[in-house]
Amino acid sequence: MREGAPVRGGSATTQSSLLTGLPFSTRGEHLVGQEMFKVMERAQKLERLGERVYHLELGNPRMAPPPEIVEATVRAITAKHVGYAPMAGLVELREAVADRYRHRTGHEYEAKHVAISPANLLISQFLDLTCNPGDRLALFTPAFPSYWAAASHIGLEVVSVPLAPENGFHLGEVQIEEAIAARPKAVIVNSANNPTGAVYSRSALELLARRCEEERIWLLSDETYAELSFGRPFFSLASCPAPQVVVLSSFSKLFSIPGFRTGSALAHPAVIEKLALSTSTLISCLPLFTQLGCLAGMSVMEPYVEQVRSHCNRVTAACAGAINRSSLLRCASPESGFYLFVDISETGLDDMTFCKQLLEEQHTAATPGRSFGPTWDTAIRIATCGQESDVMEGVRRVIALAQELRGLRAAA
Repeated sequence: MREGAPVRGGSATTQSSLLTGLPFSTRGEHLVGQEMFKVMERAQKLERLGERVYHLELGNPRMAPPPEIVEATVRAITAKHVGYAPMAGLVELREAVADRYRHRTGHEYEAKHVAISPANLLISQFLDLTCNPGDRLALFTPAFPSYWAAASHIGLEVVSVPLAPENGFHLGEVQIEEAIAARPKAVIVNSANNPTGAVYSRSALELLARRCEEERIWLLSDETYAELSFGRPFFSLASCPAPQVVVLSSFSKLFSIPGFRTGSALAHPAVIEKLALSTSTLISCLPLFTQLGCLAGMSVMEPYVEQVRSHCNRVTAACAGAINRSSLLRCASPESGFYLFVDISETGLDDMTFCKQLLEEQHTAATPGRSFGPTWDTAIRIATCGQESDVMEGVRRVIALAQELRGLRAAA
């Protein structure tokens, strides 16, 4: 299914343009941002009024990061490592990332195959480097909001290929061929998936990579939640090296340090050179001290990630069980990460209205489903990475609102 035009910015942008008397650029008018941050801001207004709010809107891990990262970061600041870093990232960190991919895939990756940049920014950088305004971008939906926001900003036509809830939102040959048939300039695939938690099969991902290579289509593989897969084995497209494949990852979720804004891209050296120039143009470089912190974390990754993975498995399973037992709400059982994509169609409300009432009446923040594609307006996403007791209480309140709405419908 094709969405005829990218998601556009709201009326506030147009009004502010009129208020200044000076028009914004086309790209400025197309800025839409991310809805979950808008939800968080509304929740924080309630908190400033003294209300207790349960945050399920953002993937903001509340587990303590590895002490090695914190200590290395503090040491770096104390040692006054606060100057500029190489535009492609600290060489030692790039080598450590390349080494991890080398051991995972058996391919000879080196520092020249890796760029360090904020993971969210890398999405925009990839599209900026590979697509022109008016080009098509294929997304398997529901899809992470930053893909939509970046596509809108650049002026791309988004081709939306929906995945079926009945199939656990898994990617198959039919969806791959639908995306290829649209003749996009680029495709983004996200396994392990945000918001559904689905981990795609090796056969599907290999087919996607092969078809993109055959049709000369750029392919971005967002593997931010790869290390947090617990439901089935994860397969990385780093195992399918090709000039048009770019693999994205992030230290934010891996080490519970979203504020560090540090991620990585693995790609052909020619692509890495362009990404480095893009980073230099947009932000100059990332801070040395955060990169040194991440570098220290690489040596303790395995035991720490095992703890996070186990926590995610237990808490998301408990939340999914509670939701599916409610008989009003439904969600697929996640295989990775800490999100649930919840079908709220039985409540009779759309996603925006449900989330508004959820915050106002139950003091619980969640993300509307249309943030992940305009056709998903009968779903919401909840994040289960907060304090466990808070998450469980937030889920209880989501169910309570659904039950209350059913009672009101029955009474009517």
